[in-house]
Amino acid sequence: MTSEKSSQITSQVSGKALNGIRVIDLTRGPAGGLASMMLADFGAEVLRVVQRSTPDPLEKLPAAPMWHRGKQCLELDLKNPEELSELHRLCACADVFITTWREAALSQYKLTPAQLELTHPHLVVCHISGFGHQGPLANVPGYEHAVAAAAGRMQLFQGLTDRAGPVFSALQVGVHATAQTAVTGILAALHSGASSAQGRTVRTSLLQGFLAYEQGTMLAEQFAQSHPKAIPAPQPLTAEPPMPSLYYHPAQAADGRWMQFGNLLPHLFDNFLVTTGLIDIVADPDFSPTQMMLPPEKQESFRERMLQTISSRGSNDWMSDLIANGQVVAGVYQTTQQALDDPDLIANGHVFTSEEGRQLGPVGRLQTTPAQPGATRETYSEECSYLNNWLSTPRDLPQQPRSQQLPLAGIKVLEIATIIAAPFGASLLADLGASVTKVEQIGGDPYRGMLSGVGSARVNAGKRSVCVNLKSAEGKKIVLDLAAQADILIHNYRPGVPERLGIDYQAIKSINPNIIYLQCNGYGPDGPGADRPSTHPIPGAALGGVLYQLGYRVPNTPQSIDSLRLWTRRLMRANEVNPDPNTALVVATSAMLGLASRTINGEGQQILVDMFGANAYANHDDFLSYPEKPNRALPDEDLKGLSTTYRLYQCLDNRWVFLAMLHQAEHARFIAALQDIELTMPDQFTPAELEAGDPVLATRLEALFAQQPASVWEALFSKHQIACLQADRWTPDEFWLHSEQATAMALVAPAKHPLWGDYLRHGPMATFDDCRIATGAAPLAGQHNRELLKECGYSDQDIDELINNQVIWSEDSA
Repeated sequence: MTSEKSSQITSQVSGKALNGIRVIDLTRGPAGGLASMMLADFGAEVLRVVQRSTPDPLEKLPAAPMWHRGKQCLELDLKNPEELSELHRLCACADVFITTWREAALSQYKLTPAQLELTHPHLVVCHISGFGHQGPLANVPGYEHAVAAAAGRMQLFQGLTDRAGPVFSALQVGVHATAQTAVTGILAALHSGASSAQGRTVRTSLLQGFLAYEQGTMLAEQFAQSHPKAIPAPQPLTAEPPMPSLYYHPAQAADGRWMQFGNLLPHLFDNFLVTTGLIDIVADPDFSPTQMMLPPEKQESFRERMLQTISSRGSNDWMSDLIANGQVVAGVYQTTQQALDDPDLIANGHVFTSEEGRQLGPVGRLQTTPAQPGATRETYSEECSYLNNWLSTPRDLPQQPRSQQLPLAGIKVLEIATIIAAPFGASLLADLGASVTKVEQIGGDPYRGMLSGVGSARVNAGKRSVCVNLKSAEGKKIVLDLAAQADILIHNYRPGVPERLGIDYQAIKSINPNIIYLQCNGYGPDGPGADRPSTHPIPGAALGGVLYQLGYRVPNTPQSIDSLRLWTRRLMRANEVNPDPNTALVVATSAMLGLASRTINGEGQQILVDMFGANAYANHDDFLSYPEKPNRALPDEDLKGLSTTYRLYQCLDNRWVFLAMLHQAEHARFIAALQDIELTMPDQFTPAELEAGDPVLATRLEALFAQQPASVWEALFSKHQIACLQADRWTPDEFWLHSEQATAMALVAPAKHPLWGDYLRHGPMATFDDCRIATGAAPLAGQHNRELLKECGYSDQDIDELINNQVIWSEDSA
């Protein structure tokens, strides 16, 4: 925001994080709707512009009323020159313009990012697309599942049903990631323009959203080729899901309910063995305590014993004992509707209750400038209180050109976190230009020792690393010296640990009053699970994502051992790694909300984020309840899709396409496309049939797609702007590295790992002004000890003494 804007805003401070920020929301669907909802929750004035007399089928989705909370609505006919002029007058008075329209539609009204840059140079313009704004798929409708199919995501769920082929990827993680990225990018761009600079164009897409869920396979493929002795090639996808690791295992209790365990670290697994009475395994000379596994011939025998043990008691009895232990990672599978009653979600404010029902709470808990979600009832044009105030106070024109740097250049982030969620969130800030320092324990983040270090390279890209013994007085001083210089501190300690280490919020605030102090843990600090550890399978199970992926068709009566083995494989494949990235995205969003609030209100604050709340957002489509709310649309029994015109179809070459049609205009284009080729169909399709989606239609469409190879259908329908994409052309890692669309969007970027050399890393999830700026590789543990300590005023002699006293450590000297 400009300094003039900042002064206008500061004079109106009322404790809202985004007080005075004005947003025009010209979006359709959940990605843009959720993004502007989050901005409205924290005090932005959001004006939703609706094209009059243009019905939007996405407005029929059950969560649509929630997307619109806290906003006002203005109906305009943009084909009418006077009403289009009114929108442009409003643009002159706004700070942010968000749109999901494709460039071709925007250009008709001079609303493309390039056109808005000329007519309203002060604006931050956020363009959210499906496949991106360029490349061969740019004009294909970007529905969540069409993008997922093209990017190979549906390949990941093979084996969840008895049929062969890709499986519908139910959970809308692309929407979640894109909405969070849009908010993060918008707030970063506003920060970048805080000195009267020209506004910036922020671009993101559902395709870039899916990049968050590629958690290292792409890197493993590359490094296994260049360093085969150090890094084994990743296991290929198989039609039959593998058996889970013993420490990451589902199991069925005696009451038929399914439980999920996630004891990733040896001490956690030991606690699980003690509580379940299976501890004698550690006496077996063949048991590996570090790998938590047995040789194959013993592993399966123990697995069967473990499953039988859990099936001997009810889930409530087990959870009572496991919670009493306090150091076991475990949870019970729930639907998303059941999660609305979860005591941890309620206690930590993730269930927002109003007279209209229950729905998602705020994305993060800002302690000083908390969110104030508004009503879902919309105010239409004749009552829109924003109009006169906005039009009477247009924004000043920028006084200087936009920065050529990434928007968070100059912002310092201190990360004291391990494994995936919080570290990946900090890495997302590094991709926005922040200088991120990772504080690691002596020996490094434990994640470095897992998956040959490839996953760690994914989530720590772009950082500098210092390894410190935080339990020593000298190590604590180093961390406090670093914290004194930081703008943002991110940690994932459980409650009580920062206090014992002397790095709690009050301690840090005493030396850095303006710090934005973000803590991220599993359950949140206020519920019954506050002190319990958590890993990614637990929120995956507890928030409903896994059961939804399986269409809620999981047996709830006691099963035989063979059936238990089948369903544990399926549950674990359905419970993919997405809960960690889901949380990381919320970490980045919440940190940026804190930074924006500091700019507007002049003070830092403590922010609370947890995995349960973040994964409620990933289940946004069903994390709400109100009278007569429609049920969540479930995948069919074969897990092909949600309806006859939104599902997978098998083609002549035994390959699969995903067809996505929701609009009447798409039905007409579909019929027109079929006229381009000769078919042997006994009768023609009609728009009414396609819209009605009668089950008989599925049989006819199956016969249609069986006449041509998948590649022919994709080429034909893409030409007619119909989303019909081959779902099994690529695995995700192949897609990012080799597809034309990923190449056109520059979704990978060159980097140089300090050990493994040159490689292609994941590109940024948002771009600014269409510039491609170099992104950094992951550091070795402690690689920047000397550099960072010198910046804090330590001499070489001081640093040598710290090394000799084992206060600091580095991987390259180990």
